[in-house]
Amino acid sequence: MLISKKKNKKIVLIICPHPDDGEAFSSQLCVQSIKNGWKVHQVLATCDEYGTPNKILKGERIKRIRKSEMIKAQKAYGFDSLGNPQVTLHWMHYIDGFVPHNKAAILRLQKFILKLNPDIVIGPDPFVYCDGHVDHMAVGKNYFFALKWMDAQERPKRMLYFQTLMPNYFLQRLYDQIVFKTRMSHASQWSPWMLKIIDLFNPLTQISFQLKFGHLKLIEGYREVTFTQTHNPPKGIARIFYYLFHDRPLGCEEGRFIPGPKELGLNLYPESEIE
Repeated sequence: MLISKKKNKKIVLIICPHPDDGEAFSSQLCVQSIKNGWKVHQVLATCDEYGTPNKILKGERIKRIRKSEMIKAQKAYGFDSLGNPQVTLHWMHYIDGFVPHNKAAILRLQKFILKLNPDIVIGPDPFVYCDGHVDHMAVGKNYFFALKWMDAQERPKRMLYFQTLMPNYFLQRLYDQIVFKTRMSHASQWSPWMLKIIDLFNPLTQISFQLKFGHLKLIEGYREVTFTQTHNPPKGIARIFYYLFHDRPLGCEEGRFIPGPKELGLNLYPESEIE
Protein backbone atom coordinates (compact mmCIF):
# COMPACT_ATOMS: atom_id res chain seq x y z
CA MET A 1 0.00 0.00 0.00
CA LEU A 2 1.50 3.30 -1.06
CA ILE A 3 0.42 6.68 0.30
CA SER A 4 0.05 9.32 -2.40
CA LYS A 5 0.78 12.94 -1.58
CA LYS A 6 -1.68 14.04 -4.26
CA LYS A 7 -4.68 12.93 -2.21
CA ASN A 8 -6.70 15.34 -0.09
CA LYS A 9 -6.30 15.45 3.67
CA LYS A 10 -7.60 12.28 5.26
CA ILE A 11 -8.27 10.94 8.75
CA VAL A 12 -6.39 7.84 9.90
CA LEU A 13 -7.48 5.88 12.99
CA ILE A 14 -5.20 3.29 14.63
CA ILE A 15 -6.94 1.07 17.21
CA CYS A 16 -4.46 -0.26 19.79
CA PRO A 17 -4.90 -2.71 22.67
CA HIS A 18 -1.99 -1.18 24.66
CA PRO A 19 0.33 1.83 24.64
CA ASP A 20 3.21 1.05 22.23
CA ASP A 21 1.19 -1.19 19.87
CA GLY A 22 0.79 1.67 17.41
CA GLU A 23 4.52 2.33 17.47
CA ALA A 24 5.32 -1.39 17.18
CA PHE A 25 3.06 -2.22 14.24
CA SER A 26 1.84 0.94 12.46
CA SER A 27 4.57 3.53 13.05
CA GLN A 28 5.55 3.96 9.40
CA LEU A 29 1.95 4.42 8.32
CA CYS A 30 1.48 6.91 11.15
CA VAL A 31 4.56 8.96 10.24
CA GLN A 32 3.93 8.87 6.49
CA SER A 33 0.32 9.95 7.04
CA ILE A 34 1.56 12.92 9.07
CA LYS A 35 4.06 13.81 6.34
CA ASN A 36 1.15 13.93 3.91
CA GLY A 37 -0.73 16.35 6.14
CA TRP A 38 -3.34 13.82 7.20
CA LYS A 39 -4.96 13.77 10.65
CA VAL A 40 -3.87 10.77 12.69
CA HIS A 41 -5.67 9.39 15.75
CA GLN A 42 -4.77 6.55 18.08
CA VAL A 43 -7.36 5.02 20.39
CA LEU A 44 -5.94 2.90 23.20
CA ALA A 45 -7.99 0.20 24.88
CA THR A 46 -5.89 -0.04 28.07
CA CYS A 47 -3.00 1.60 29.92
CA ASP A 48 -1.19 -1.72 30.44
CA GLU A 49 -2.17 -1.90 34.12
CA TYR A 50 -0.80 -5.44 34.47
CA GLY A 51 2.01 -5.17 31.93
CA THR A 52 4.82 -5.81 34.41
CA PRO A 53 6.06 -8.82 36.40
CA ASN A 54 6.62 -6.53 39.39
CA LYS A 55 3.50 -6.87 41.57
CA ILE A 56 4.30 -3.63 43.39
CA LEU A 57 3.99 -1.68 40.12
CA LYS A 58 0.75 -3.29 38.92
CA GLY A 59 -2.29 -1.06 38.76
CA GLU A 60 -2.19 2.73 39.01
CA ARG A 61 1.62 3.03 39.15
CA ILE A 62 2.34 1.24 35.88
CA LYS A 63 -0.75 2.88 34.38
CA ARG A 64 0.73 6.33 35.02
CA ILE A 65 4.10 5.25 33.61
CA ARG A 66 2.66 3.78 30.42
CA LYS A 67 0.30 6.70 29.87
CA SER A 68 3.11 9.23 30.28
CA GLU A 69 5.25 7.23 27.85
CA MET A 70 2.42 7.22 25.31
CA ILE A 71 2.15 11.00 25.61
CA LYS A 72 5.92 11.22 25.10
CA ALA A 73 5.56 9.13 21.93
CA GLN A 74 2.75 11.42 20.81
CA LYS A 75 5.12 14.39 21.15
CA ALA A 76 7.84 12.51 19.25
CA TYR A 77 5.59 12.46 16.19
CA GLY A 78 5.78 16.23 16.17
CA PHE A 79 3.47 19.25 16.26
CA ASP A 80 1.59 21.24 13.64
CA SER A 81 2.03 24.96 12.92
CA LEU A 82 -0.35 25.83 15.78
CA GLY A 83 1.57 23.74 18.29
CA ASN A 84 -0.96 20.89 18.40
CA PRO A 85 0.28 17.29 18.46
CA GLN A 86 0.25 15.60 15.06
CA VAL A 87 -1.30 12.50 16.68
CA THR A 88 -4.47 12.75 18.77
CA LEU A 89 -4.86 10.20 21.57
CA HIS A 90 -8.12 8.69 22.81
CA TRP A 91 -8.58 6.28 25.74
CA MET A 92 -11.12 3.48 26.15
CA HIS A 93 -10.20 3.03 29.85
CA TYR A 94 -10.40 -0.76 29.84
CA ILE A 95 -8.04 -2.74 32.09
CA ASP A 96 -5.08 -4.67 30.70
CA GLY A 97 -6.03 -8.34 30.34
CA PHE A 98 -9.74 -7.63 30.81
CA VAL A 99 -10.85 -5.97 27.57
CA PRO A 100 -14.39 -7.27 27.04
CA HIS A 101 -15.65 -8.75 23.81
CA ASN A 102 -19.40 -8.30 23.89
CA LYS A 103 -22.15 -6.33 22.19
CA ALA A 104 -21.72 -3.30 24.43
CA ALA A 105 -17.98 -3.08 23.72
CA ILE A 106 -18.55 -3.51 19.99
CA LEU A 107 -21.19 -0.79 19.84
CA ARG A 108 -19.08 1.54 21.99
CA LEU A 109 -16.19 1.26 19.53
CA GLN A 110 -18.52 1.46 16.53
CA LYS A 111 -20.02 4.72 17.81
CA PHE A 112 -16.54 6.20 18.17
CA ILE A 113 -15.51 5.17 14.64
CA LEU A 114 -18.70 6.63 13.15
CA LYS A 115 -18.18 9.88 15.08
CA LEU A 116 -14.57 10.24 13.95
CA ASN A 117 -15.43 9.12 10.40
CA PRO A 118 -11.90 8.03 9.37
CA ASP A 119 -10.88 7.36 5.78
CA ILE A 120 -8.42 4.69 6.91
CA VAL A 121 -8.81 2.50 9.99
CA ILE A 122 -6.34 -0.08 11.32
CA GLY A 123 -6.70 -2.62 14.12
CA PRO A 124 -5.27 -5.97 15.29
CA ASP A 125 -6.02 -9.08 13.25
CA PRO A 126 -8.15 -11.45 15.41
CA PHE A 127 -8.18 -14.25 12.84
CA VAL A 128 -4.72 -14.70 11.30
CA TYR A 129 -2.64 -13.29 14.12
CA CYS A 130 0.93 -13.61 15.33
CA ASP A 131 0.17 -12.50 18.90
CA GLY A 132 -2.34 -14.42 21.00
CA HIS A 133 -2.63 -11.83 23.78
CA VAL A 134 -6.18 -11.81 25.13
CA ASP A 135 -6.49 -8.04 24.71
CA HIS A 136 -5.37 -8.20 21.08
CA MET A 137 -7.99 -10.88 20.46
CA ALA A 138 -10.78 -8.91 22.16
CA VAL A 139 -9.90 -5.58 20.54
CA GLY A 140 -9.51 -7.26 17.13
CA LYS A 141 -12.91 -8.95 17.37
CA ASN A 142 -14.59 -5.77 18.58
CA TYR A 143 -12.98 -3.94 15.67
CA PHE A 144 -14.14 -6.55 13.15
CA PHE A 145 -17.76 -6.61 14.31
CA ALA A 146 -17.92 -2.83 14.74
CA LEU A 147 -17.13 -2.57 11.02
CA LYS A 148 -19.25 -5.54 9.98
CA TRP A 149 -22.36 -4.18 11.70
CA MET A 150 -22.07 -0.82 9.91
CA ASP A 151 -23.91 -0.07 6.71
CA ALA A 152 -21.49 -0.47 3.81
CA GLN A 153 -21.62 3.24 2.95
CA GLU A 154 -20.71 4.19 6.53
CA ARG A 155 -17.52 2.15 6.65
CA PRO A 156 -14.07 3.74 6.20
CA LYS A 157 -12.75 3.59 2.64
CA ARG A 158 -9.75 1.49 3.68
CA MET A 159 -9.96 -1.04 6.53
CA LEU A 160 -6.79 -2.92 7.51
CA TYR A 161 -5.44 -5.34 10.10
CA PHE A 162 -1.98 -4.98 11.62
CA GLN A 163 0.10 -7.76 13.21
CA THR A 164 -1.19 -10.28 10.69
CA LEU A 165 0.34 -13.43 9.25
CA MET A 166 -1.24 -12.91 5.81
CA PRO A 167 -0.49 -9.33 4.72
CA ASN A 168 -1.62 -8.07 1.33
CA TYR A 169 -0.80 -4.36 1.73
CA PHE A 170 2.78 -3.20 2.19
CA LEU A 171 4.36 0.08 3.18
CA GLN A 172 8.07 0.71 2.70
CA ARG A 173 10.08 2.15 5.59
CA LEU A 174 11.05 5.77 4.98
CA TYR A 175 11.41 7.53 8.33
CA ASP A 176 13.40 5.21 10.57
CA GLN A 177 14.79 7.97 12.81
CA ILE A 178 11.34 9.30 13.72
CA VAL A 179 10.02 5.78 14.24
CA PHE A 180 12.98 4.93 16.48
CA LYS A 181 12.32 8.04 18.59
CA THR A 182 8.63 7.23 19.01
CA ARG A 183 9.38 3.63 19.98
CA MET A 184 12.06 4.60 22.47
CA SER A 185 9.51 6.84 24.18
CA HIS A 186 8.17 3.60 25.66
CA ALA A 187 11.31 3.24 27.77
CA SER A 188 9.79 0.81 30.29
CA GLN A 189 9.05 -1.65 27.46
CA TRP A 190 11.63 -1.01 24.74
CA SER A 191 15.40 -0.96 24.37
CA PRO A 192 17.62 -0.53 21.26
CA TRP A 193 18.32 -4.28 21.02
CA MET A 194 14.59 -5.01 21.29
CA LEU A 195 13.96 -2.74 18.29
CA LYS A 196 16.31 -4.88 16.23
CA ILE A 197 14.38 -7.98 17.25
CA ILE A 198 11.07 -6.33 16.34
CA ASP A 199 12.43 -5.48 12.90
CA LEU A 200 13.27 -9.15 12.39
CA PHE A 201 10.21 -10.53 14.21
CA ASN A 202 7.87 -10.10 11.27
CA PRO A 203 9.67 -12.26 8.67
CA LEU A 204 6.44 -13.30 6.97
CA THR A 205 5.55 -9.74 5.99
CA GLN A 206 9.10 -9.10 4.81
CA ILE A 207 9.30 -12.39 2.88
CA SER A 208 6.04 -11.55 1.13
CA PHE A 209 7.53 -8.25 0.03
CA GLN A 210 10.82 -9.80 -1.03
CA LEU A 211 9.20 -12.55 -3.10
CA LYS A 212 6.93 -10.08 -4.83
CA PHE A 213 9.52 -7.46 -5.68
CA GLY A 214 12.69 -9.54 -5.77
CA HIS A 215 14.85 -7.54 -3.35
CA LEU A 216 15.24 -6.94 0.35
CA LYS A 217 13.38 -4.05 1.96
CA LEU A 218 12.02 -3.66 5.45
CA ILE A 219 8.33 -2.88 5.40
CA GLU A 220 5.09 -2.82 7.37
CA GLY A 221 2.54 -5.40 6.27
CA TYR A 222 -1.22 -5.14 6.65
CA ARG A 223 -4.20 -7.29 5.69
CA GLU A 224 -7.41 -5.99 4.21
CA VAL A 225 -10.52 -6.41 6.35
CA THR A 226 -13.14 -8.46 4.55
CA PHE A 227 -16.39 -10.01 5.72
CA THR A 228 -16.19 -13.16 3.63
CA GLN A 229 -15.56 -16.16 5.88
CA THR A 230 -13.21 -17.85 3.39
CA HIS A 231 -10.81 -14.89 3.56
CA ASN A 232 -10.11 -15.22 7.29
CA PRO A 233 -8.74 -18.75 7.92
CA PRO A 234 -4.90 -18.90 7.82
CA LYS A 235 -3.38 -20.47 4.73
CA GLY A 236 0.04 -21.71 3.69
CA ILE A 237 2.95 -21.05 6.03
CA ALA A 238 0.72 -18.67 8.03
CA ARG A 239 -1.31 -21.69 9.12
CA ILE A 240 1.75 -23.25 10.77
CA PHE A 241 2.57 -20.11 12.73
CA TYR A 242 -1.09 -19.60 13.64
CA TYR A 243 -1.41 -23.02 15.26
CA LEU A 244 1.73 -22.37 17.29
CA PHE A 245 -0.07 -19.46 18.99
CA HIS A 246 -3.84 -19.89 18.99
CA ASP A 247 -4.03 -22.63 21.64
CA ARG A 248 -1.76 -20.67 24.01
CA PRO A 249 -3.09 -17.11 24.35
CA LEU A 250 -0.65 -14.75 26.03
CA GLY A 251 -1.55 -12.40 28.83
CA CYS A 252 -3.47 -14.80 31.05
CA GLU A 253 -0.69 -16.66 32.85
CA GLU A 254 -1.56 -18.13 36.23
CA GLY A 255 -1.18 -15.55 38.96
CA ARG A 256 -0.69 -12.65 36.55
CA PHE A 257 -3.77 -10.84 37.75
CA ILE A 258 -3.01 -10.95 41.48
CA PRO A 259 -4.07 -8.69 43.07
CA GLY A 260 -7.30 -8.32 41.09
CA PRO A 261 -8.63 -5.10 39.56
CA LYS A 262 -11.09 -4.44 42.39
CA GLU A 263 -8.31 -4.76 44.95
CA LEU A 264 -6.34 -2.16 42.99
CA GLY A 265 -9.33 0.14 42.75
CA LEU A 266 -9.62 -0.26 38.97
CA ASN A 267 -12.95 -0.01 37.11
CA LEU A 268 -13.31 -3.01 34.83
CA TYR A 269 -16.08 -1.87 32.51
CA PRO A 270 -16.30 1.86 31.72
CA GLU A 271 -19.58 2.87 30.10
CA SER A 272 -18.78 6.42 29.04
CA GLU A 273 -18.23 7.32 25.39
CA ILE A 274 -14.71 7.22 24.04
CA GLU A 275 -13.40 10.78 23.82
